Amino acid sequence: MRLVERGPRISVLERLFFELLQVAIGNRSSLSATPSSEEWLALFDEAKKQSLLGIAFCGVERLPEAQWPERSLVLQWLGYVSAIEQRNELATSVCHLLCNGLVADGFRCCILKGQANLAYYDKVLGNRRTCGDIDIWVVPGVADAAHPVKQVLEYLYRKAAVLSLCYLHAEVKPVRGMPVEVHLRPSFLNAPVRNRRFLKLFADFDRCVYDKPVHDMGTLPVLAIRYDVLFQLNHIYRHLIDEGVGLRQVLDYYMLLRAWHKERTISNESLAVEIERLGMMRFARALMYVLHEVFAMPSEYMIVGMSEKEGRFLLCEILQAGNFGQYDSRMNRLDVRKGKTVYQLQRAWRRFLRNLRFFTSYPEEVLWEPIARVEHLWWRKFRLWRF
Repeated sequence: MRLVERGPRISVLERLFFELLQVAIGNRSSLSATPSSEEWLALFDEAKKQSLLGIAFCGVERLPEAQWPERSLVLQWLGYVSAIEQRNELATSVCHLLCNGLVADGFRCCILKGQANLAYYDKVLGNRRTCGDIDIWVVPGVADAAHPVKQVLEYLYRKAAVLSLCYLHAEVKPVRGMPVEVHLRPSFLNAPVRNRRFLKLFADFDRCVYDKPVHDMGTLPVLAIRYDVLFQLNHIYRHLIDEGVGLRQVLDYYMLLRAWHKERTISNESLAVEIERLGMMRFARALMYVLHEVFAMPSEYMIVGMSEKEGRFLLCEILQAGNFGQYDSRMNRLDVRKGKTVYQLQRAWRRFLRNLRFFTSYPEEVLWEPIARVEHLWWRKFRLWRF
C-alpha cells in the first residue's frame, strides 16, 4: 500500500531558491535556469521571509554574470546586506560586553546559538548572517551552587534589568539597542522525562562550555560542539512546536554539522542514542532530509538517516511559516488586547490547534504541551524559582 505524501511538491521557484542558497555555501556553481525579473523579485521576497537576505546575496555574487538580477534589485539588496553586517558587528561587541560584565560580577556565561554560530561560518557568510537577539546562558560562578536560578534572577532584579520572565529565560533591558535574553536553562522539552534527561546533559556547565575564536573578533564562551549539536536540534524542534521555524535556523544547523564532521568527539551512533533518549529521533530524521533537499548536504554530514516522508512535511511547514512563523497565514490574528487573560487563553488555544498538525509526527510533545505551559505559568506566577 502506498503511503500518502505529506506536503506538496517543491515548486520551480522554491527549487531555484534552494539552488541560490547552495551557490552561497559553495555546494554548486550556478542556477539550473536563469530567473526572470519577476522571479528574482520573488527570490528576494523568499530570502527576506526566511531571514536569509545576506546569505542569499552571497549566492548572487558567486553566480555567473549572465544569471544576475537587474542592477536596481542588486543595489537594493546590497543596502540590506550592509545593514546586516553592521548589526552583526554590534551584536558581537555586545556579547563581549555582557560576558566581561557577568564574569566580573562572579557569574559564568555562554552565548547560545545566534552569534555563537558565527564560529561555524566563514567570515563573509558569517557577517551576512541575519542576527536576532542575544541569548546568553548564565549560571553562578561557583559550581554546584544551591538554587542557581534563584541567584541569577536575584542578580538581574537587583540590577532592575528584567522586562519579562518565563521558564526558559528572562528578557532584560536592551544593551546598546540589542535585545538580550538571559537563559536560566539552555532549553527544555515538554515531556517531563525527556526534559529531565535534557537538562541533566547540561548539568555540568564547565564540561559543556569552552572559549572559541570567532573570526578576528576575539573569543566567546560557547557550547562544545557535541552539546551544541543536541542543543540546536532541540532549538529548531522547540521553534517548530511553539511558533514556527525558518530556514535561517536550518542553515545554522548545516554549518554546525559541517563543523561536527571535522571535529567530532564521539561517534554518530553514540549521538543517535542521545537523540533517541530525548525523543527527537523522528524530528532529527526529518531535519536531515530538509538539509539534504535545501542545502544539498552530503550524507557524511548526517548524524542519523533521513526520512523523506517526515522531511517533506517539515519542509512544507518551514516554507509556509517563514522565520519564527511570522508568515504563517493559518495563524489567525487575535483581536483581544495583548496582556489580558482572555488574550493568553485565546493564544494558548490557537497554539494547541496549530500543534494538532504535528500530533502524528511528535505526539509526546504535542500532548504534554498544554500541561507544560500550565507548569511554567505556576513557576512564574508563584515565583517557584525562589526554592
